[in-house]
Amino acid sequence: MASLRPLPRSTASPDAPGPGEDIALVTLGRLVLRHRRPVLGLGLVLAALVSGYTLLRPRTYTSTAAFMPQSSEGNLSRLSALASQFGLPIQAEESGASPAFYASLLKSRDVLRNAVLTRYPVGKAGDSARSTLVELYEVSGKSAAERRDEAVKKLSRNLDVRVADTEVITVEVETPWRLLSQQVVARLIELVSEFNLRTRQTRAGSERRFVEARLSDTKAELTAAEDRLQAFLQRNRDYRNAPQLAFEYDRLQREVSMRQQLYSSLAQSYEQARIDEVRNTPVITVVEPPDLPTRPNPRRTVLKGLLGLIVGLLMGTFLLTLRHAFRGVAGGEVPPETRTVPLDVESAVPQPGTVTQQGPSAAYGKR
Repeated sequence: MASLRPLPRSTASPDAPGPGEDIALVTLGRLVLRHRRPVLGLGLVLAALVSGYTLLRPRTYTSTAAFMPQSSEGNLSRLSALASQFGLPIQAEESGASPAFYASLLKSRDVLRNAVLTRYPVGKAGDSARSTLVELYEVSGKSAAERRDEAVKKLSRNLDVRVADTEVITVEVETPWRLLSQQVVARLIELVSEFNLRTRQTRAGSERRFVEARLSDTKAELTAAEDRLQAFLQRNRDYRNAPQLAFEYDRLQREVSMRQQLYSSLAQSYEQARIDEVRNTPVITVVEPPDLPTRPNPRRTVLKGLLGLIVGLLMGTFLLTLRHAFRGVAGGEVPPETRTVPLDVESAVPQPGTVTQQGPSAAYGKR
């Protein structure tokens, strides 16, 4: 009588994950533990490189300033009231005077180009020689325009502009020199003030030309009204006893009075516009002048080193997983952690006429 063969045992690891565990995650953990030295070494090397690069970089200084734009609602309100008398709608609020406009103006290419071409009292070696940012940044380029644009890009990266809820605009500039940071911030604020000053002077010039033209027309209309009143009085010396003539006199007198008031108002506006056209008062209020930084910016070497270590560990784990996967695909093998032997039920059942090898226990049972 043929005896049954013992069932083959599974070659799975006794500490294999249970049904509720993630097999891929456990496999990855075991793989990292087996190759922990190269993974940890890559993390330490990357952390050392990041820390060394941070320590070798030159120290930088940041200068900060804050300003608030001034509005010219008085002049615009006067122009709006004056234009409304002639049926011309003009906004009483100045457009483009919001803090967001000034923040965009500080980062505009026109302002930044003037800033990088300005000569500052700082040399490449920290001496008192006057140099531009194009020279101090040591940017590369085939032409002067390309070097200027590269300096503009670098200044834009080192420039930070913030707008607070109180409409105060904060400007920060970071450079390798303390005095240069302060001078660049002061120059940026000066350029913004000059830009707005030119804009308002141009607007005042347009207002002056408009009022001047209207003043000339009003003067001619006033002269014509006065001539009509004078001719009426010459023709009708005793107009008070005739109701129709008295009514005509009152109408001509009201027209002359209205033209006189309008002419007086236009004359005042014209003089004010002439003053505004040549006015050079600042259009922004500096809340905090540019400060001279006393300490360099913190390097945060420890924090950057920890970030480099974490990135290195993640990179090492990824490379290890990728290498392991490629080796498995190239060799056509299944990783040992996930290798199991399937249970062949048919091989466990003896077939007719098959002689099976009997072990000691089977021979003892047969006797």
